[in-house]
Amino acid sequence: MTVQPQEQLDYHALNAMLNLYDKDNKIQLDKDKQAAHHYFRHHVNQNTVFFHNLQEKLDFLVAENYYDSAILAQYAFIFIKKLFQQAYNHKFRFQTFLGAFKYYTSYTLKTFDGKRYLERYEDRACMVALTLAQENQELASQTAR
Repeated sequence: MTVQPQEQLDYHALNAMLNLYDKDNKIQLDKDKQAAHHYFRHHVNQNTVFFHNLQEKLDFLVAENYYDSAILAQYAFIFIKKLFQQAYNHKFRFQTFLGAFKYYTSYTLKTFDGKRYLERYEDRACMVALTLAQENQELASQTAR
């Protein structure tokens, strides 16, 4: 059996290495972070629909019936933009491959054919916050936070 150099291993192989002990008989926790990083670089980023700005993204998602315009209509765009900026300013990063994989396979909004991603974690958090808050900007901010 030939062992691949680690830079050539895909995220599945790196994730599997988490269950193998290293030469010092320790769990290879660094492999999990490497798997998550590889997953984003070689899968998520490559399969995420690009939008130039938030307005373009929201307009597209409403026009294509991914988002409900009634939810967004409850808020001024300036507030929505501020909420999204607040979420992105947290610089959220998945700490584990499994967390990222579960989120992107089960929770994030995908194109109707299931092949491309339309949201990042921050987008999902904001849309959930806007939906639950029902026009209450303070509640939306707290929920997104």
